[in-house]
Amino acid sequence: MKLELVVVGKTTQKWIMTGFDDYVGRLAHYLPCTVREVPAAGAMVPQKAMEKEGKAILEKIGARDWVVLLDERGDEWTSVQLADFLSKRMNQGVGNLVFVTGGAFGVSPEVRERANQVLSASRFTFTHQMIRVIIAEQLYRAMTIIKNESYHHP
Repeated sequence: MKLELVVVGKTTQKWIMTGFDDYVGRLAHYLPCTVREVPAAGAMVPQKAMEKEGKAILEKIGARDWVVLLDERGDEWTSVQLADFLSKRMNQGVGNLVFVTGGAFGVSPEVRERANQVLSASRFTFTHQMIRVIIAEQLYRAMTIIKNESYHHP
């Protein structure tokens, strides 16, 4: 299985880039992981921005991809539940597991409809840049749980 992160906009803060790159690099030890950026819509009405970004997100997703949308209204899981989810997708033979993070205003209804799973990282709201580090770390943690390595301490 391959992991893909589809993210809106560029990461502008160096500390976020450093953390994100670190965890994506660690993930590569377990699974191939790619990051695909979608340009942020810029200064426009939120609805129009979500529509524009949504079209660009959907262009990055293949018809057979298993899509997980990260959204504050999604299901809340523990790290162990995320590990179980990844393990099940690997055992089912999912070829490409895509995690999508929206822009500053969220995602369009079309992106939400396309998602196979909607997942919340927390009840807190994070910036669309910070969520990248959080999901990359959680994916790495999930892989160490699957491999029964010592990174995760329940």
